[in-house]
Amino acid sequence: MYKLTPAELRVLLAIVDIGGVPEVAAALGVAATTIKTHLNRLFDKTGACRQADLVKLVAGFSTPLAG
Repeated sequence: MYKLTPAELRVLLAIVDIGGVPEVAAALGVAATTIKTHLNRLFDKTGACRQADLVKLVAGFSTPLAG
C-alpha cells in the first residue's frame, strides 16, 4: 500500500517490536543514522510524523483475535 522497501519494512516492524532508534540499530546491526534515514522515508511515505504514529498505523492493519 505504501510501497515500502524491504529495509523500510524491517525498520518499521523493528520499531513496533523493539522500540527506539538506538535499540533497533543495535538489533539490526546498523548505525543509528541508518535507522533515522529509513524512518524519515517511512514518515514521507506514510504521512506519519512520529514513531508512535507508525506504531498506530501498523496496529490499524492487525486483525483482532476471534473470540
